[in-house]
Amino acid sequence: MSPFAPLTIRSGALTAQILPQGASLVGLHLQGGTQNLVLGFADPQDHARLPVYAGAIVGPVANRITGGRISLSGQPWQMPRNEGENTLHSGPDGLHSHAWNVVTHNADQLTLGIELKDGEGGLPGNRVIRADYRLTGALLSLTLRAETDRATAMNLAHHPYWNLDGLGDITSHNLRIDAAHYLPTDAQRLPRGAVAPLSETPFDFRSPRPVPRDSALDLNYCLSDAPAAQIRPVAWLTGSTGTQLRIATDAPGLQVYNGAFLPDTPGALPGGQSLRPFHAMALEPQYWPDAPHHGHFPQITLEPGRIWQQSTEYRITQTP
Repeated sequence: MSPFAPLTIRSGALTAQILPQGASLVGLHLQGGTQNLVLGFADPQDHARLPVYAGAIVGPVANRITGGRISLSGQPWQMPRNEGENTLHSGPDGLHSHAWNVVTHNADQLTLGIELKDGEGGLPGNRVIRADYRLTGALLSLTLRAETDRATAMNLAHHPYWNLDGLGDITSHNLRIDAAHYLPTDAQRLPRGAVAPLSETPFDFRSPRPVPRDSALDLNYCLSDAPAAQIRPVAWLTGSTGTQLRIATDAPGLQVYNGAFLPDTPGALPGGQSLRPFHAMALEPQYWPDAPHHGHFPQITLEPGRIWQQSTEYRITQTP
């Protein structure tokens, strides 16, 4: 089976298409609707050729790591660098670049898995990782799990891009995020270390407002300062046609990126539509970025004998 052949799951309200390549969610449609609510390319192989991580599971360490360096049990480890001197989403050979294996596939559920060898990607541990997609009515749930036989770093994240009305510009959407603090970043988009209040900043979305056309919006919103929390609603995105996405998660952070640096790619989307900056936005539940370099952040070390798990729910509703 080709890793670029989509696998389909259905419920009474939703249909989802997932590629084994990167365990990528490349299609999500409401029953009877033609609008794809997530970014998916006309040629599925562009999910490997265009480095935007569209719909993929990224990791094993999502987001940015200073210098790509992590210390575990007193030993330094070096991940491949792919953003200047730093590492983004575990480098060019991260989970997004792998063909995952089908573990189970039923009408409304798909589990994909992958194994990483000790030292692969510049990190220790023989690691077993699973992504379980499940549809129940208008709800898409995703559970990520990981185990290791050596202490390692683990911060898996799902990276779909959302566009709920098909207008080609995410600034037609309203966004609300239930977070009071965020992580200010430096010129390399790495956290400076401060946990800052959102009040009186242009990044405060506690009341719904339009997604800004502002390249600075690529930030971690601090949902919790604890490594584990109860699953709870954290973000709401509403398109101009009344379609709403509600995200609930148990993750302590949410990376919010308005697609300002999406590549200008003529004809990349279905129907000959072009991909442009701000076409769609990513809302990524995860641990806080660069956590190993900031001891007061929720930490991402996974020890042998423990199970790393993160649950996220995407609920789609339509109002007149």
